[in-house]
Amino acid sequence: MFLTMVLALGQQALFQGGPAGDASPAVATTLRDPNRVIQATLALHIGLANEGTAVLVGNRNGKLLALSANHLFQGKGKEAHATFFGPGDPPKSEKQLMDVDVLDSWPDIDLVLLTVDAPSKFSLPLQLGEARSRPGKLRGTTHTAGCDKGYPYLRPELLIGKVLTTKTSGDVDAFYWEMTDPSIPGRSGGPLVNCDGQIIGICSGTDRKGKGMYIHIDEIRAALKRKGYSELLRR
Repeated sequence: MFLTMVLALGQQALFQGGPAGDASPAVATTLRDPNRVIQATLALHIGLANEGTAVLVGNRNGKLLALSANHLFQGKGKEAHATFFGPGDPPKSEKQLMDVDVLDSWPDIDLVLLTVDAPSKFSLPLQLGEARSRPGKLRGTTHTAGCDKGYPYLRPELLIGKVLTTKTSGDVDAFYWEMTDPSIPGRSGGPLVNCDGQIIGICSGTDRKGKGMYIHIDEIRAALKRKGYSELLRR
């Protein structure tokens, strides 16, 4: 759990990750390749619980790389696993459980980079969106993928805008996307994608107004570049 101050449109609100919320009603999708997003989304298990979600973004030295939310790994043991889901309906599709390790982390923006053992079959990683991405503000022009049900599924989202947050534990400002609907426990670490299936955010929690908060793509790209993961930006 973490607490930040959100500044948006001249208003202030407390931001705290984790509260429950209901999924948005189903609407027509504009996502061009939903199956690819689903298959690149992993269910994370830290200890014995279904803790959250991760998304494949590349590979290095024979391992797959995935992004997720750093708070999922705070105060927990190092043993973690991820479930991959094969083609088809995720609850019924072939599953493979693989080991996960933390490769790097950016606690100030709640981001973590994971290495994941490659299963015999897996989906292609998703691309990161461009810097200064401007997704549409109609519901369905952005989607999230998450594993709050134990398997990945898509949810159409409605974007409010880009907001600046400051954690109470420090004075580091960071940008997030604020979404109309709250996150749901188990979806933390999952991707926010545009209609091309490119990652433009990572789920970090819900603010006290009940709005979903997603690490902004500009913060993600800058963090990866600072620590030498520029190959993930060129895919």
